[in-house]
Amino acid sequence: MKKITYIYKKIVFNLKKKINIDKEDLKNKSLDELFTYYGTDKANNVKNQYQKNSELTIGHGYSKFYQKHFENFKKEEFNLLEIGTWKGSSCAAFAKYFENARVFGIDRNFKFNYKSNRIKFLYCDLRNRSDLNKLEKTIKDKKFKIIIDDGSHILSHMIKNLFFFIKYLEKDGYFVIEDFNFPKFYNHLNDGENEELFFDEILNHINEKKYFKSKLLSNDMQSFFFDSIENIHIYKGKEKDSDIAFIKKK
Repeated sequence: MKKITYIYKKIVFNLKKKINIDKEDLKNKSLDELFTYYGTDKANNVKNQYQKNSELTIGHGYSKFYQKHFENFKKEEFNLLEIGTWKGSSCAAFAKYFENARVFGIDRNFKFNYKSNRIKFLYCDLRNRSDLNKLEKTIKDKKFKIIIDDGSHILSHMIKNLFFFIKYLEKDGYFVIEDFNFPKFYNHLNDGENEELFFDEILNHINEKKYFKSKLLSNDMQSFFFDSIENIHIYKGKEKDSDIAFIKKK
């Protein structure tokens, strides 16, 4: 039954009319303007995507941090991967900002609303081993300059995603994790059962190359992080739960 449902949703998704961003002239727009235009809460101010006809409200305010780290890449050719796309607003914004980048988006729903010659949507439920195997076959020959985790924000998922995807980063590439302190604010996202550190603590330990107790990350896995990561920059956004980390790979 699940397979039939998946096939049906995929067919509907492929037939659904999508917004062709290649036809939109948005040159010289800042990244924050693009975030606002397409409706992602990465922006300083954005409409609530869950409410129709809402006014501009406060976003997470991550734009300036993205520009700080990535402005020099603006015209380069590279691959960008975002985990957790929802309707695809940030993928669209990144595709317009990075003029020559190829943007890949992963999600476990078929709500993606945009299309471009430089955007590829990949259906994947990262909790499903079969889906992960298919994803690995799809991206096995690819390296990404930027990988962004804006997925479930569940503690164990963020930990697993970092370990799984970091091997696909280019040298000097960045793994970005948005809203990593959500498990501190929302109990349903904290599945660590008091046996995992919160993610800010994990990042601090990795940055200082200090081993820590974890059921999900063995000492060998932690050593891999120590050897693979050059530095970690953590920033506070506009809201109390707005936290973003830029992890640079050696």
